[in-house]
Amino acid sequence: MKNSPLLNLFAAAAVASSVLLIAKPASAADDPATTTARTGTYTTSKGGSGTASSTTTRANGTMERKGTWTNAAGGTGTFQGQRAWNKATQTGTFNGSATRPNGATTSWQGTAARSAPGVISAKGTITTANGQQDTFTSTDTRVAPGSWDKTQVITTASGKTVDRSVDTSVAGGNGTRTVTTTLPNGQTATRDASFTQTVSHTPAATPTN
Repeated sequence: MKNSPLLNLFAAAAVASSVLLIAKPASAADDPATTTARTGTYTTSKGGSGTASSTTTRANGTMERKGTWTNAAGGTGTFQGQRAWNKATQTGTFNGSATRPNGATTSWQGTAARSAPGVISAKGTITTANGQQDTFTSTDTRVAPGSWDKTQVITTASGKTVDRSVDTSVAGGNGTRTVTTTLPNGQTATRDASFTQTVSHTPAATPTN
């Protein structure tokens, strides 16, 4: 299937972070910046495996994420993304890109809005390495403290539909993530990851008289 590299790319990027950057309420202007570092491993239903790491920084309604993954053959890919969140309107914008070990790069961009307490809906476009443009819609739902479920539908430039789900849980600095991708032909691929994370804060600046 021609779109398989794209789908594999998104599954790999999702090991270390949600491609759409799970939205959280924006910080107040004087809130401290928060940096979350994650490292972990992943396995796939196709017999693949590897490691991944990412760093996410949130401050004043913005979020930046960057990271890498390395497959069993030693190939390394990278991803990065940004998000801006408007607390007053409960809406946001995001964009990002991921580069596979072979150098092929895919980028995405879109908008998001809080549709209900704990629920973020998003939509946008994906530009593939060969210049084709796909579209997507997604819903992120906070199901419990530290647990999120994402459902995503990708419509390819040729009109085919790909369904993805991402289930993430974090507790006590340890987390798991399962990504399930269903291709247009009905075949399903899964990717399971486990990771540890540390969170650090940069205190807000002290006002001066």
